Amino acid sequence: MLRAKYNLNGHPSLKGATKMRVFCPEHKRGFFAPRQSPIKCENRGHLLGEIDFEGQRRSPVEIQWQYCCNCEHFCPVDFDEYALQRCPVCTRKTSLLYLCDRCHVISFESNTPLQTKNFTLTPEGAPLPSCPGCLRPASADLHEHTCDEVNASFVTGLSACPICDERLDVAPAFPSLVAQYVKRTKSANKLNVTFDYETGAFVPIDDGEFVIVTNVDQNAIVLPRAGKFATKRDFYEFYQDYYHCPNPDAGEVQIIQPATVARTGNGWTLEAPGILEVIREQPKKKVVTPPVHQPVQPPVQQPVVQRQEPAEPVVTAPKPQPVARPCPDCGLMVELKYAFCWKCGHAMDTEAKPRVSERNKPGTMLSPAPHDPDDDELTMQEARPHSSTNSTKYPWTAAGASERPGAPRGSVLKLLGIGGIAFVLVSLGLFGLLRSDAPSATATVTEPTAQTAAQPAPPAPNVSFTTEVSRSAPTETTTQQVAPNGPEDELKKLRERRMAASASERSRIFQAIAKVERQYPRDYRFPYERAKLAAKGSRASSRNAAFKALNAAAEKAINTGKANEMLNGLESDKAGDFSQLSQGRYEWGRLVAALKRKDPSLLSE
Repeated sequence: MLRAKYNLNGHPSLKGATKMRVFCPEHKRGFFAPRQSPIKCENRGHLLGEIDFEGQRRSPVEIQWQYCCNCEHFCPVDFDEYALQRCPVCTRKTSLLYLCDRCHVISFESNTPLQTKNFTLTPEGAPLPSCPGCLRPASADLHEHTCDEVNASFVTGLSACPICDERLDVAPAFPSLVAQYVKRTKSANKLNVTFDYETGAFVPIDDGEFVIVTNVDQNAIVLPRAGKFATKRDFYEFYQDYYHCPNPDAGEVQIIQPATVARTGNGWTLEAPGILEVIREQPKKKVVTPPVHQPVQPPVQQPVVQRQEPAEPVVTAPKPQPVARPCPDCGLMVELKYAFCWKCGHAMDTEAKPRVSERNKPGTMLSPAPHDPDDDELTMQEARPHSSTNSTKYPWTAAGASERPGAPRGSVLKLLGIGGIAFVLVSLGLFGLLRSDAPSATATVTEPTAQTAAQPAPPAPNVSFTTEVSRSAPTETTTQQVAPNGPEDELKKLRERRMAASASERSRIFQAIAKVERQYPRDYRFPYERAKLAAKGSRASSRNAAFKALNAAAEKAINTGKANEMLNGLESDKAGDFSQLSQGRYEWGRLVAALKRKDPSLLSE
């Protein structure tokens, strides 16, 4: 057990001192441990951390341990649970704190100290007889610092605060803001006072409006205790008799020249007034977050469907045809629509070759002949070729040239021709209706109209319509694809919340990261962000949680082929967010080796 009792010279005697008291905050148990690093818990070798017992002033400064001078226990520092406000073992409130500049152990006294103990702190905050960690006396040049990050004040020999990085070896000077000057002044040299109009002097009081500072070279000075003015009335109500201000208003108070006071009896009297000015608060500029440029995804190659547009039929102007011809028997001019001479009854097709009009050519539509109201024997015989060739499209019209127009067979052919034309017209009407209902099946009729009209039941329009719809369907389906960008947006939001998070918001951010991490189980970047948030904690369990998150991220990065990407991120963050994890930790070396070798089995060793 560490028993550094005082000897006759006032120095600790450490003969036989090989044990020290340690408290494990995880198992809530105190025990004796040998005075050597690393320090392990007696519960199955639980590793608590290391203490620089030799006082070698390791860099960077890492605050890991605290020591209570009353219960004499070493314990890992937990800034979240107690925040250096009370001892986690004996639960006494702390009054003075000392941060050793050699071993970086925080020692603290209680507001109800014990009379007999091995180590104590003087009213100035220096350890007596030495630091309980490295057993070395305190430095001659000590600085008192109030750290806003942990909301605590401590005395240290360091030249800069290891938590907020504020310089401590620079003495305050005027002009200076009131808040900064009072903050960088030792508590022993500060006293809150108020002005007593009966005695005409500043007298001590805890909630006074002024602060007397006595560490200056010449006379003591009096400063306003208020670091900011809410309105100009604050100046005129409390400080106009002791300070001059050219333009009082709301804002921060800056002292140009302090007011001096002199000690008289139980108070201080004003010798010379001071000068101050008010720095108005500037309107906060809106921080515009630059847009995150996402990598451009290559366009998806769609199958090219070449649609063959049907060739438009070439419409030629009809050649002028003779409307009448002479009868070979009597010489009378007979119109072409008559097959016999209406005067002598001679057949007009016996000697003249049949003429094939444009309306009878293949690929053209049949146009009905102009109707003569005086003609009672209008037939389809003008569309019949010469009797010597049997090339007509209607087999039932292949009749002999000697048939008379008044025969019964001519009437049957007339009815059949009218029925065929009606059927073709009905088919074309139905096809037009189908084309109006299906916009994608436009321009699909490839056969000439005359050929369609010549067939009794043309299947071509239905077949062409079905084929065109089947061709156009894949093109319309495959062109509507939207690539979501969910992981990038979630990662951006979590990263902004983590960088601006306070100590009280860390648990909520941990829950938010865990929720998004379950949505994207193969993305290593979310456990990587969780590791950065855990690394900001100062206790040993926070670093263990950070390494667990890094191991999970490394395993996902290796499995998804992004090990080199995560390795580059570790190299850039080891001097920033992971500065405390990368300094002499074997877990860090194991993590880097697993990523370089792309072997996740190294993470479980």
